[in-house]
Amino acid sequence: MPTDRERTELEILFANLARGVENASPEDLLVEAKAEGQDTEQIASSVRATLFNAVHSFEQRKLHAARHGYRKRSRELRSRRIEFPATPAERLALLIRAASSDERVARVTARFRDLRDMTDEDVQSALEDLMELGALDSVMQDSRGGDEQAGNDTI
Repeated sequence: MPTDRERTELEILFANLARGVENASPEDLLVEAKAEGQDTEQIASSVRATLFNAVHSFEQRKLHAARHGYRKRSRELRSRRIEFPATPAERLALLIRAASSDERVARVTARFRDLRDMTDEDVQSALEDLMELGALDSVMQDSRGGDEQAGNDTI
């Protein structure tokens, strides 16, 4: 481990080297690199790849954040066990309550159909989709009267 004095001397040396490279013309740097036997094409390719990767990573940051959010939400959904009502009539009533309490749910589920003409499979599928989107959370809270059951959400 370098002492404080050695560290300071190294920092001065690196600062001077950086200043020398910064003040040198590109032609001088190219001549110097070739004189030392370095492959300037390989160096240029490496710098381009590094810059490309930095730009690519920067552009992908929102995608990575969205993927992280998606994985988190997926884990949360897998950990929840939701029991839908037992009868088709009760499931339909739940879907109607959800559609009447949230305009977005109404637009998604009933845009081109009459809810009462939906098959039980369609109702169940719509409820599962709405549950995954988190659109049933408030309806489920209302149905339970605000009770939280540990690890088991029952409608």
